[in-house]
This record gives sequence, structure tokens and C-alpha cells, in this order.
Amino acid sequence: MAKISISLPDELVTYIDHKVENRSALIETLLEQWRQQQEDAALAAACSFVDEFELGWGGEWQKAAIIDWEASGS
Repeated sequence: MAKISISLPDELVTYIDHKVENRSALIETLLEQWRQQQEDAALAAACSFVDEFELGWGGEWQKAAIIDWEASGS
């Protein structure tokens, strides 16, 4: 695992230390949540693009795919 260093104001470090036991774990969790939000936003934008330009499946194809998926037990 790669290591990085960040600089934070002393007041913020003190505040974090009073709120959590492991500040590194907190920062890692926050960065992971941010990454997930970025991925979700990109996926939403892609879905919007597909809808806007009608690049997705038609209604009949979508219904058939759902029926096949349900029948497969997945």
C-alpha cells in the first residue's frame, strides 16, 4: 500500500483526534466515500446521456431482458 502525507492545521488535527481513535482510517474512509460519489456521478451522467440520445434498449427489448433475467433466477 502506498503512503501519502497531508498537512492539516493543528486545530483540525486536535479536533479529529478528539473525535476518532484513528485519524488515518477516517481520512481513508472519507477519500473512499468521495471516490464512490465521483463514480456514482459519472455513472449518472452516462445514463443521462444514453437516455437523452435514446441509445438504450427500447421498451420491448428491456422487458424481454427483465423476463429472461427473472426466469434465470439471478
